[in-house]
Amino acid sequence: MRYSRHRWTLLKLPPRRIERRLTAAAHWFSEQLQRHWSGKIDVVFTSEALNLADLLRLVPALNKKPSIVYFHDNQLPDVRATESQPLDFVNMNTASVADEIWFNSAFHQRLFLARATAFVKRHQELAVLNPLGPLAGKSHVMLPAVDLGVVHQHAELMNAKRPSRNIFVETRDANLQLLNGGLGVATRRGEKFELTTVGPVEGLDPSITRKTLPEQDDKGNAMALFSTGVFLSAKPVATCDFHAIRALAAGCWPIFPKGGVYPELLPKSMHSSCLYEPAAEYLGSRLQDAWHIQRPDDYHEELRLNLNRFDPITACQAMDHRFEELALSHTVSK
Repeated sequence: MRYSRHRWTLLKLPPRRIERRLTAAAHWFSEQLQRHWSGKIDVVFTSEALNLADLLRLVPALNKKPSIVYFHDNQLPDVRATESQPLDFVNMNTASVADEIWFNSAFHQRLFLARATAFVKRHQELAVLNPLGPLAGKSHVMLPAVDLGVVHQHAELMNAKRPSRNIFVETRDANLQLLNGGLGVATRRGEKFELTTVGPVEGLDPSITRKTLPEQDDKGNAMALFSTGVFLSAKPVATCDFHAIRALAAGCWPIFPKGGVYPELLPKSMHSSCLYEPAAEYLGSRLQDAWHIQRPDDYHEELRLNLNRFDPITACQAMDHRFEELALSHTVSK
């Protein structure tokens, strides 16, 4: 909203678990719109934490407007799932009725389409409708805007000497078994390090010395990156990672899993030095490499070009342009 050239009306839910959102969000928003809304709507833009099909049914006027769903994450069952859950159909319904579906990474787009394909195979009643072709046709990668303001405000700290053995880790949604195992391997090999964590610490090995930062302190978390030598992720299937993008912009050396979004965040020249197979031995070895490896001379410039894609002005301009195209095409088609 800050960087867009359009006017926005933002509707939000009180904090709720994703299961509650998928069940109740459409009803909540339909009540808000019917009671309080007046004005013009050009485009409906929502996250995946909503049953869009229900919302359009409850507010028929919205059927006349183009709709876009931004998939930050998705709740489609894993491709290996064999049992059905009550909310399995919600994301599929939402994606099917939307005019476009956007994904925050190419990895996420592939993951969603793979899960959707497996989902249709498990439910033969869907195969008759053959939704996969239309889903693929209207899916796009639209990189998220990441606010790097705090990083840019303190750019002079980029090249300041920092403790190389300070490791920053976000633990929310991390594979803690992998994280504990990798740090344990490094410890047994005689490596010394200090850990800064953001997120829940339940399940993290208590023998590991750490400093934990509050998740809500966005500025404090960003500033902590300037006193960190290494940013470590233990989330092999992450669809996006805002902390990682900020860490790269702040000059931290990355240690990322080979899976998920991470290969997209790094220039290919850094893959062999920074990506690891998601197993404790590989993670431990990559940590040792991080403290002893010679940094490539030109990796800062390569990273800068990669990270420019997440610049709020650049990312929001791309979104604005597509909003306008959809609104205009909808008006012309009428």
